[in-house]
Amino acid sequence: MTEKQSNTYQALVKFLKKEYKYKNVDKKIKESRAIFINNSNQYVIIDLQIQGSTENWSNIEMTAQKNFMNEKVKKLKIVISEYENKLTEDETEILVITTPEELQNNLVKFLPLISKFKNNKQTAQNKEENLIQDEDLNDEIKMNNFKIALNKIKNNNISFTWIILFFFIIMPVSFTIIGLFMNLSILEGMSYNDAGQIVKWSARAWQAPMIIFGGTNQTLTIAGGQWWRVFTYGFSAMDSGNGIVFSALMIFLLTTSLFSISKITEIIIGNVWKLAISFVLAYITLGFVVSATLPYTITSGSLPIIGIMVGILAMNVSGETSPIARFGKVKVIWPIVLIILAIFNSQDQLSSFSVLMSGIIFGSIFAGLVKKPVKDWTWRENILILFLLVFIVVAIVFVVTLKKAPAYNYSVITALQFYAKNKIGGDFDHYNQVFEKIGWLGRFQDGAWNENLYPKPPTVATINLASTADVITNIKLGIKL
Repeated sequence: MTEKQSNTYQALVKFLKKEYKYKNVDKKIKESRAIFINNSNQYVIIDLQIQGSTENWSNIEMTAQKNFMNEKVKKLKIVISEYENKLTEDETEILVITTPEELQNNLVKFLPLISKFKNNKQTAQNKEENLIQDEDLNDEIKMNNFKIALNKIKNNNISFTWIILFFFIIMPVSFTIIGLFMNLSILEGMSYNDAGQIVKWSARAWQAPMIIFGGTNQTLTIAGGQWWRVFTYGFSAMDSGNGIVFSALMIFLLTTSLFSISKITEIIIGNVWKLAISFVLAYITLGFVVSATLPYTITSGSLPIIGIMVGILAMNVSGETSPIARFGKVKVIWPIVLIILAIFNSQDQLSSFSVLMSGIIFGSIFAGLVKKPVKDWTWRENILILFLLVFIVVAIVFVVTLKKAPAYNYSVITALQFYAKNKIGGDFDHYNQVFEKIGWLGRFQDGAWNENLYPKPPTVATINLASTADVITNIKLGIKL
C-alpha cells in the first residue's frame, strides 16, 4: 500500500460522505477498507478498499453486507490499485479496480459527481463531521437490523428452534401426558408379615415417569452406570406431582415461553452454529454436573432447558444497547418469572433452584466462549473457563468419592419395574443387578419389589425355665408346711 493509494482512499471516503451522503457502517473508518450505505442512492452499498488490504470486516459490516445481499440490491465495489485499471459488472455487483490517476475517469459513469473529487487529506473539521454522521448511521443500522429481526420473529424465520420445539417441548409434553393417563407411577411390591406370609402392596411414585422416559439423577446415572441419561433428560416427562390441572397450566406456560425465548435467542445471535454449539455443550455439562452433585434430585423436561436458553440470551445481550438487544432484555423477564414460580411450586425447591441456576450459568459460560474466536479471547473468557473447570472438577470429585448406597427411591424402582415388565433394556434379573450395583439390598421377586428378601421366622412360644423351677420349689415348701 503506497502513500498515494492511502491518500486517495481517505479523500474518497470524504467525498462519498459529503457529496453522496454515504455513511460508513462501522463507527471506525479502517485504514484500508470500509463499507458505506445510503438507501436513497442508486448504489445502496459501496465497498471501498485498497488493493491487497488484510483488514478484517467487523461483525456489523458483515451483517450489513449479508442483509443487503438478501434484499438483492446492487453493490458498487471500488478497489484502489497501484497499477491496475479494470471494470467488471454482473447482476449484483459492479467492480471497479482503478489507480489514483485514473480514478475520476473510471468512476464518472457510476458517480457523476466525481468531477468534484479532490485528493486531499481530511481536515479536523471533516473528521468531526464524519463522526456525527457515523453516529447517525449507527442508529440507522441498528433500527434496520431491529426491523429485520422483528420480521424474522413474526415469520418464524428460524431453524435450530424447530429442533428445540420437537425434542424439548413436544416430546416432554407427550411423555408427561402419557405418564399421567397410563398410571406409570404405580409401584407393585411385596413383603412378609410376622407369620412369614407374603403381603402384596402398591404405592404411587409421582416422579417415576420422569425417570422412565430418560430423566437423570445420581442413583441411576452415576451409581447405576446409566450414563446415557446425561443426553436424554431434556426429552423426558416433566414433574406432574401438583395435580393434573396445575401441572397442565405450568407445562403450557413453560413450553410456550421456551419456544419464544429460543426463537428470540436464535435471531439475536444470528449464527445457528454458535447457538447450537453453546446449547449442546451446556446441555451435556448440566446433565453431568447435576447428576453427580445432587443426590436426591431428578432432572428432566423443559425447565432446565429454559435455564440454559436464558443464560445464552443474557450473555449475548449483556452490555449491548441496540434496539434488538433491549428487546431481548425485556423478553427474558417473563421466563425468569416462570422459573421463580416453578421453583416455589416444586416439591424440592432447593434442588429445583440449583438445577435452574446451573442451566443459566452453563448457558452463559458457553455462549460467552463461542461468541468470539479463540484468538480474540481476553481475560473475561479465561474467567469463564476457570468457572467451568471448577464445576466439572467438583462433579468428578463427587463421582470418584461416591461410596455409600443412597436411600431407596421409589421413583427409580418404579421406573426399573416398568422397564423389566416390558423387556426394555433387560429383564428382572438384569435390573436386580443394577440394584446390586447401586448398593440396595432389595430385589424384584416374582415381578414385585421386595425390600426384605427372606421371610421373617414365625413367632414361637417359649417357656421361662427359671420361673417354672421357682414355682415347683414353692409347691414343695408348701407341702412340707
